[in-house]
Amino acid sequence: MKLVAIGDSITEGYPFSRQESWVEYLAEELKCDVINQGINGDFTKGMLERFERDVLAFMPTHVIVLGGANDAYEEVSLDQVSENFRRMIELSQRKNIIPILGLPTPSLLPEEERFLVDYRKWLVEYAAEKSILMIDFYSPFRLRINRGQAAELFVDEVHPSKKGYMYMGEIASQTWKRWKII
Repeated sequence: MKLVAIGDSITEGYPFSRQESWVEYLAEELKCDVINQGINGDFTKGMLERFERDVLAFMPTHVIVLGGANDAYEEVSLDQVSENFRRMIELSQRKNIIPILGLPTPSLLPEEERFLVDYRKWLVEYAAEKSILMIDFYSPFRLRINRGQAAELFVDEVHPSKKGYMYMGEIASQTWKRWKII
């Protein structure tokens, strides 16, 4: 089994390092190769443009696609974002790579969150319609935010803290183990 995680700063592990990202935590838990292809500041369009080089070239068994925060910040339309996700999923499936969608973590910026709500709704519906696996990073974070724990999960309004990244890794690992893929 070989995994690639493609995304933006939240996949990369910003403002820390790739070694402190949720991807690294998942790799340690699953005891397999997980390649972190997160790039700080990337949009879903950029992820799609580099998909062949950063995902397909590695011939993984699975790809985790997590993005949308920068798109939301720049108010990119749901039509554009959904098409980027759809094309990445289709490219994966054509190469017999199992796609997994990540449901983006909450943003504490109301305008950004407004767009992310629409992106998440589309992702959930698309995953259900196409029988695509999904890691829900959003709901566990939202529960902890509602309990007043935002300060320990985030370093700013968008990026997880070291504890937040560890929590994302736990969410991904527990989800993966429930699927019994290992």
